[in-house]
Amino acid sequence: MYYRLTAYLFLLLFFPEISFSQQKFTEGTLRYKITITGTIPTPADEPTMPETQNGILTIQIKDELIRQDLLLEDGYSNTRISNYITDKGLVLQTINTMKYAIEVSLKERGKMNEKYNYGSLEPGKGKRSFGTVEGVEANYHLTDGSSLHFYYIADYELKYIDIFDGMPRIKGIPASFDMPMANGFSMHFELESILPHPVPHATFKVPEGYRIISKKEYEKLIR
Repeated sequence: MYYRLTAYLFLLLFFPEISFSQQKFTEGTLRYKITITGTIPTPADEPTMPETQNGILTIQIKDELIRQDLLLEDGYSNTRISNYITDKGLVLQTINTMKYAIEVSLKERGKMNEKYNYGSLEPGKGKRSFGTVEGVEANYHLTDGSSLHFYYIADYELKYIDIFDGMPRIKGIPASFDMPMANGFSMHFELESILPHPVPHATFKVPEGYRIISKKEYEKLIR
């Protein structure tokens, strides 16, 4: 599918601080419904081709360890394992039947979202239920004149809030928001559940059969 042609090494978010009486979410699972929408480019004399793809994003957290699994309805999958003790991450990919764990820097990834660190938060009046929790509305106005509209769960605080791309840095768990993709498509996130529970350490190990390679090696493979 066309949206796969974008450099998509996974998702993830920065938020400005606001003060709340919050419960720290340090271990458990977040589950999101994902909807990807866009238009496939066609020759000028042909009608455009809209495309929609659904999927699930599962985020498992255990203190400094975070695993994110994206599964789309056509079978495409993407997994990222982040270790905030070592400041390193691994992205699991299958290329021509070969399985690779691609090393990435968490600091480099954070730099991509720096523009979302500056702006002003405008609390909204709206509220919505997301499973068993309530989300509150907010708008964030960036210094470049653009604005972001979203809902988030104010009752919880994430220890590492850079696990979502394309949003400002606030404390809380994002519940409903959009992330533009490099190819003109857009990805919508809708929180389905928040489940605090013990997560086994084995969840964050690289599965057998994967070869660990550097980001430079990966870039050579996809040229």
